[in-house]
Amino acid sequence: MTEQQCYIDSFAHVSIHGGEGRLRPCGHWACDAHTITYYGAEEQKQDDEGEYCMVCYGKKFPGMCPDRALREAIERQM
Repeated sequence: MTEQQCYIDSFAHVSIHGGEGRLRPCGHWACDAHTITYYGAEEQKQDDEGEYCMVCYGKKFPGMCPDRALREAIERQM
């Protein structure tokens, strides 16, 4: 089995990697450091809860990605 590259490497970012990439429910390979688990909020639908790579999190919740460089790269792409 070969190590999968973290999907976040396809975008500008400043946060460091944390281990090997794993396949996330969003369909992208991402390391633990570049994965966000969203537990929901009162105003959000419950089906939004789950694990996202930081790119998918940034697309799902614009302006919320904790990595500024990655957030800007996502915004440029949208």
